[in-house]
Amino acid sequence: MAAAGASAASPAASRESNGYTTAPWLDCFSFSCAAAPTSTATSNSPATISAPPAASSPARAPAETETTETPPSCSSDSSSMAPATTADDHHQPGLDGPQPAKMVKPSLPDECAAAGEQQQQQLQQQKHQISSSPGSPVRRPEPDQMPQLAVDEEDEFDDSDSAVGSDSDEHSLQSLTSSITSYVYRNGRRYASFKEGRYCLPNDEAESDRHDFLQHIYGMLFGGRLIFAPISDQPERILDIGTGTGIWALDVADAYPATHVIGTDISPIQPTWVSPNVSFEIDDAESDWTFRQRFDLIHFQNLNGAIRDWRRLFSQIYDNLMPGGYVEAKETDVYATCDDNSIPEDCHLRQWESNCIKACSLIGQTLTAPENVKKWMIEAGFVDVKEEQFKLPINPWPKDPELKLAGRYQQVQYSDALQPYALGLLVEVLGWSREEMELFLVGLRKDLANRALHGYNIVRVITGRKPGMGKRKFSDTE
Repeated sequence: MAAAGASAASPAASRESNGYTTAPWLDCFSFSCAAAPTSTATSNSPATISAPPAASSPARAPAETETTETPPSCSSDSSSMAPATTADDHHQPGLDGPQPAKMVKPSLPDECAAAGEQQQQQLQQQKHQISSSPGSPVRRPEPDQMPQLAVDEEDEFDDSDSAVGSDSDEHSLQSLTSSITSYVYRNGRRYASFKEGRYCLPNDEAESDRHDFLQHIYGMLFGGRLIFAPISDQPERILDIGTGTGIWALDVADAYPATHVIGTDISPIQPTWVSPNVSFEIDDAESDWTFRQRFDLIHFQNLNGAIRDWRRLFSQIYDNLMPGGYVEAKETDVYATCDDNSIPEDCHLRQWESNCIKACSLIGQTLTAPENVKKWMIEAGFVDVKEEQFKLPINPWPKDPELKLAGRYQQVQYSDALQPYALGLLVEVLGWSREEMELFLVGLRKDLANRALHGYNIVRVITGRKPGMGKRKFSDTE
C-alpha cells in the first residue's frame, strides 16, 4: 500500500491576503516561489522484465496493454505535491466482494510493546543504510497474466525474526488560512486539519520522508520515467492531484521548464522554494473544480483509499482536459499476489489486507480501486486507454538484482506505513486497542521480512486520451 496524499484541484482566479493566495470563494489557496529541484530522467519501457547487469540501473517495465487486451502470459523458473478545495462529499460505496476472513484479535503478552518498538528501530536503522541510488480484494489478479519473477534460490531463507476587502472579508480569510495551515495531533502523529478525517495518514515529517522514498522506488521500477502518456514535447499546463510533498511535480517542472505545473493536496507540506514554473494549491479533488484553463495532462498516484467517488473524479478530470489531453494514473493493488502459492491465507499479511479493505468499506471508501481505474476511464469517455503493470516485490526475494533492490526498499517503505494505516483503520474504525494493534504488527512485520513469501504488489499505470484535437480556451464549448 502506498498512499501518499489526498487529491486536489484549484481555481486560477485568486486574491492576496496575509501572504497567502486564495480563491475568490475562499475554498483553497496557492503559493509559488523560486528554486530548482532535481529531476528524474525519462526513458522508454521495454517489453519484458529482465535482469540488467548492475543493480543500480533502473528496472525495466513489461509491455503495455491495449484497452481490449490483457497482459501477455509468460513463465519463469519461479515466482516472481500541493494543496486542495472544499465541497460536499460525494459518497460512492466500496466495491462488492468476498467477505474478509473473520479476524480473531490476539491475546497480548507483556513484552508486545517492547518487541514492536525494537522492530521499528531496526527498520529505521536499515532505512538509513540504504543509499540514495538508484484482506482479499474483489478480484485477485491472475498470476499468469504477467511474467513470473525468478526466486533467488541462493538467498532462500526465512529471516522473519528480523524486521526491517472589508473587515468581514479579512476575518473570513484569516479563519480559512488558519484552518488550512494548522494541524491536528493524534496518537503522537500530526494530521491535516483541512478536511479532517477524510484521509487516514498523517502529514508529518516521517510521512513526508516515506512519500519521497516511495517515489524513489517508483523511479527504479519505471526505469526513471516520469510520464507514460504520449504528451507533446512542450505541454503548456500539467496538473498533479494529491501531490503530497510535490516531488513528482517538481521533477516534471524541471524536465519541462516551459510548462506550468500545478500540484494540489489537502496538506500544505510542499516546499516553499521551488522553480518559478511550479505552484502548489491546497484543494480537495472531490470538491467542485473551478480552473479557468484546461490542462494538457492531469496526473495522480497513490489515491487508493483517499477517494470516495471515483467516477465523479474522472468526470471532472475529463472536463478540465484540453481536447486531445491525457490523464495518467499510477495506483498499486493492496493485495499481494504470488505465483507459487507461497503466501498462506491465514498469515498476518492476508489478515492485514482483509481488515484494511473492511475498514475502508465502513467509511465509504474502497481499497480495490486500482483494478477498476481502466474501466472508470473508459466510462468517463476517454479513448486509447492503456494499462501497464509492474511487479513490486514485498521484500528482496527475487533473483533479479534490480527487483531485489526494489524489494529491499519496498519492505522498509511498507513497514513504515503499517503503523499510520493501522491507527487510522484498525484502531479508529474497527475499534482495536493500541496494544492489540502493536502485537498484530509484530507478526505482520515478520511476514514482510520472510523471503519464503514470494509476494509482490501490482503497480498499474493507466493512461487515457480525451477525444479531439488542438488547444482551446476553457470557455470554449465542446
